[in-house]
Amino acid sequence: MLFRNTPFFVLTSLAASLCAQAETILLPPVITTAARQPQSPREVIGDVTLIDQASIQESAAISLPDLLARQPGLQISSNGGAGKPSSVFLRGNNSQHTLVLIDGIRVGSATLGAAAFQHFPLSQIDRIEILRGPAASLYGSDAIGGVIQIFSKTGKKGFHPSVEIGYGSHNSIEAKAGISGGDEDTRYALNLAHSKTDGISAIKNSKNPGFYPDDDGYENNSLSFSLTHKINKDNELGASLISAWGKNQLDGYVFDDNYAAVAQSYDYRDETRNSSANIWSKNRLTSHWSSLIKLGHSSDKNTSFTPQSATDYSDKTSRIQTEQTQLSWLNDIKTDLGTFQLGAETLEQKVSGDVAYAVDQRRINSLQAGYLAHFGDVSLQINARSDDNSQLGRHNTGSAGLAWQLNDDWQLGGTAGTAFKAPTFNDLYWPEDPYSSGNANLRPEESNNKELFIRYSAGTINASLTAYTNKVSNLIQWAESRPYFSQPMNVGEAQLRGITLTSDWQQGDYLAGFSYDFLDASDKSTGANHGNRLARRAKHSGLIYAGMTLDTWTLRAEIQAQGHRFDDPANKKELAGYALTNLSASWKINKDWSLQARVNNLFDQEYEQVKDYGTLGRNAMLNLRWQQ
Repeated sequence: MLFRNTPFFVLTSLAASLCAQAETILLPPVITTAARQPQSPREVIGDVTLIDQASIQESAAISLPDLLARQPGLQISSNGGAGKPSSVFLRGNNSQHTLVLIDGIRVGSATLGAAAFQHFPLSQIDRIEILRGPAASLYGSDAIGGVIQIFSKTGKKGFHPSVEIGYGSHNSIEAKAGISGGDEDTRYALNLAHSKTDGISAIKNSKNPGFYPDDDGYENNSLSFSLTHKINKDNELGASLISAWGKNQLDGYVFDDNYAAVAQSYDYRDETRNSSANIWSKNRLTSHWSSLIKLGHSSDKNTSFTPQSATDYSDKTSRIQTEQTQLSWLNDIKTDLGTFQLGAETLEQKVSGDVAYAVDQRRINSLQAGYLAHFGDVSLQINARSDDNSQLGRHNTGSAGLAWQLNDDWQLGGTAGTAFKAPTFNDLYWPEDPYSSGNANLRPEESNNKELFIRYSAGTINASLTAYTNKVSNLIQWAESRPYFSQPMNVGEAQLRGITLTSDWQQGDYLAGFSYDFLDASDKSTGANHGNRLARRAKHSGLIYAGMTLDTWTLRAEIQAQGHRFDDPANKKELAGYALTNLSASWKINKDWSLQARVNNLFDQEYEQVKDYGTLGRNAMLNLRWQQ
């Protein structure tokens, strides 16, 4: 998959080289998500972006969704500011069609089918890899649009404490502290973070029945921990953890006996906990055979608070929780013909809370095989996987990719693959009421993707062009199964076609670049919406940036743009296009101290990502950091 020197990566690699401590050694980047084994960027087949730690620190992003929105091939919609529900559309696919991993462990809700990106703070993340295109042959269900893998922070040799404080618009506060260190054999890292903001009104349109003119704040507390120990040159053990607790205020209403919207003044809110932990053993069994065994657990917990009734504003709580336990064993066997990968995995998903599902757990047992080889200037990757779901039976997927190094500067390649998404517990087993219910007869959603890419890398310029087409069938949509009674049904189809163009330039102390996406995301279902654009997907989006260094300063300016979209499948509610200008600057005061300032939406652009919901106007943040 194509490694991109993203705008953040290019800028911050330069900043890091100027400001790094004397003992720091800059290692070449390694990508693991594309083949479930380490690869150099030149070896990767397809479409991947790496966002490293330096890029995260130096970016002007205020949250993980904000950072992802600036990456090629991704569009984001957020319901009203910090901590509010966010949807990620990777290559135009539904938000539930992106698999999210933390250190190789699945995270997210098995009832809603998506991960809570808004609750994972950037301060706990070491790097992010974004794999575009179907990856079910590597990871199983959900990876129709691709994979976003988050890696927790790890330690490095020595002892390195750090403290950071920040203050910004909307009474936003950030406080972070951490220690990391170790020796040749043992490394550790522990990081704590707190953030809080008064926020903005989640709903901004006064005509919306849920509108209430107050600020809807958000608070997040988080920690991450990692530990690795090298027993000898062939055997290594490790463990990692990320956990975040959130408190989030919302806008809402309930109906009275006359079906009028009331109780807007109530403090609608939710409390969340999202976590992922794993332990692993990496072993070189022979000179040609390496093994990775990993046991992990993730949880997604949410407690919502609403009024008891239209006249009783005391708290009514609603709880929902997903627990996922995953055990995997991967084996890489190197031969003269290439590297063969064999793997087995078992995943148990459980849901609990106030909703009584007819079935509240399932197990998926999986086998996978892969082949990766380099024949002179040609690279080949083949993957196949079989997933046996206790609810839905067996599903098989496969993919193949080929890359040809035309010369030192140019590479040409392509991939093809199938993917699927299993229905959620809500889709299958939502309890029946007089008007609706789940549907236990649903089939998995399926996709068939093909893409071609060409990339250029020489001297000061890196550029790439990727074209893709993805047909998604058996899409699950609510429809009437009998008069006045609705259920989720496999009645939808979509055609996703697009191109992604990126270019990055760096010369001495100066750099610049851009990314551009064209996306044709069309509804191919029969019915009134046939031929319409999928909701909240823009045809045109992109980013342009420029940066420079001035002694101990790094400066950056960027424009992030998105074309008009529709908020509904009927394409009746249009969302206007917008362009945001963001500025950031960092000053290396001395060896240990640095100051960072950022201003987002410099010209106070008014825009919407979801109809009637608020977005941040001009906002700024100032951070002071001490690190040894």
